[in-house]
Amino acid sequence: MVFSIKEVCFPGFKNLRQVEGSSPANMSPKFPRCLEILNQIGDRRIEKVLEAVFSREKNAYLYDEKEYNQRIEELKVRIEHRHEIYKELKKHGIDSVFDECLLELKAAEKVDFEEMGWLIRRSYAASLHAADKERIVKKLRKF
Repeated sequence: MVFSIKEVCFPGFKNLRQVEGSSPANMSPKFPRCLEILNQIGDRRIEKVLEAVFSREKNAYLYDEKEYNQRIEELKVRIEHRHEIYKELKKHGIDSVFDECLLELKAAEKVDFEEMGWLIRRSYAASLHAADKERIVKKLRKF
């Protein structure tokens, strides 16, 4: 059974024609966001509106995943660069001046690894959410 968005947003829409002087424009909608999306996509069917909503969410999660992965790559480069500096300082000998620098580099590297772990977890979660939304969109397309 296919429902139009007006039937969902305006209960008793079919009975409105029988009542003189009343129209959906005079009634406040039950779901104003659905009506907004209906106007954007140009389709009145509720399954198409829901498909548009979940497609947008899926695309947002995919974009988040891409951003997380880009940030992870930046962190990898920064960690590698710091590690090279650390090796050079170690190579030239340990001096009291270098001790403080080495400790700072190690602390910064630890913070970067913690941030990378967090970003990897967020990227994975975003990919799972995107897969869930894609599964819902596929079900709606079959509907």
